[in-house]
Amino acid sequence: MFNVHNLIKFWARKDPELLLHEIKNSKLLADPFCGSGSSGFCAILMGVSGFLSDINPTSVFITYNILNGEILRNETIETMREVCSEIEDEVYTLSNFEKINFAVWNHDEVILLNFTSGKKTKNKSLIKEYMVKEENLETKFWYPEGKFVYPGTGIDFKDGPHKPIEIKELFTRRSLYAASKLYSHIEKIWKKDKSQGDLLKLVFIASLANATKMMPHSRSSGPSWKLPRYWIPALREERNFCKTFLRRLFLLHSFKKKWSNFVSKCQILVSFDGKISVPQKRFIYIYRADALNAYSELPKLDLIILDPPHYDEINYFELTYLWQKWLEGSCNDARFRCYDYWSKEICVNRKVGKDLEWYNVKLCEIVSNYVNCLCKGGKAILILHNRDKHLLKETIRRIKTGIKDGFLFKTSYEFLKIPSSTQGLHGRKKYLCILKITRAS
Repeated sequence: MFNVHNLIKFWARKDPELLLHEIKNSKLLADPFCGSGSSGFCAILMGVSGFLSDINPTSVFITYNILNGEILRNETIETMREVCSEIEDEVYTLSNFEKINFAVWNHDEVILLNFTSGKKTKNKSLIKEYMVKEENLETKFWYPEGKFVYPGTGIDFKDGPHKPIEIKELFTRRSLYAASKLYSHIEKIWKKDKSQGDLLKLVFIASLANATKMMPHSRSSGPSWKLPRYWIPALREERNFCKTFLRRLFLLHSFKKKWSNFVSKCQILVSFDGKISVPQKRFIYIYRADALNAYSELPKLDLIILDPPHYDEINYFELTYLWQKWLEGSCNDARFRCYDYWSKEICVNRKVGKDLEWYNVKLCEIVSNYVNCLCKGGKAILILHNRDKHLLKETIRRIKTGIKDGFLFKTSYEFLKIPSSTQGLHGRKKYLCILKITRAS
């Protein structure tokens, strides 16, 4: 009935089947690596309360806006339709009245136009018209500035020799114009109605990759910002951003209309300052906190979901950085001003001094702290992914060694059922390791 993973392409998604199986017999859970909110989604379906947290403010934003009961109003949708139509007429429509679906670029030259009607052309005069319109566009709306570097360090996201790029260089003139104009209208709505504006911002960041130069012209539809970071392929598509935005807008609207019936009896709360309180009725409390101390104010739990970043395979700060820069916006939204959490993010990132030893030490500390929040008979589920089974076994060994007596352990290894952004890299599948820790006394 629902596919919450379709709403936004988040990395390394949790398997709903696994979560539903574990959650169904629980009453109160916690997930300190909530990502895009899969555990909260399953908890609501099962009638379970929970505390979801993440150090990344973008994750907190995504989780809250997917799970809450807010629905896009018809007038909001109609306003965005009109804005998109205006932008399409302005930048995506040619003199033959055909609207561009996408243009294929080979380095700095357009070689093919694909229209929304399904037609394709290599007509030189139409391509020239398209290029001239591009060259004459001047972006007069706000857009984020800066480089893809770790704040305060100058360390670039990318590895190896390369030319550092500005954020604006990730977009063509046309795409930057379309995205920035669309976002300016979203911010106008947000200033009047935060809830409606936040849903539109969610749709915007879910669509954003399609506005960049990162979309390869190939059978793969995914953006190439995964590995290596923010890579611009030579043969790429410049897509009609308005078309993508509206498609995702209606996708979210359809989901929310159905979802509102499930979430109506559950209180959905959010905090970006890390403070939590325990409501009286059934709830999902979403808050921003470092996993190392997010447990400190929690009551006793009967289920803990621990799905940390995958060693060196997923770096969430780098991958959500572009989203966060847009979310901060021209309004300088206080929820997204903080970028220094990268130094505390649990991952292996040797560029900034986080090696495997650092990762294992921090993860062992987190698991040890959280299992002590379990009530008798309570269970913690640790989910780890990696291509190297020996590496997984060493991490599990250290975690078991660091936990005091009174707990039972069960470990399993299998191949991932849900492909992730790094599945199959280098021709090898990833192992899914699940460690179940039950409090016996």
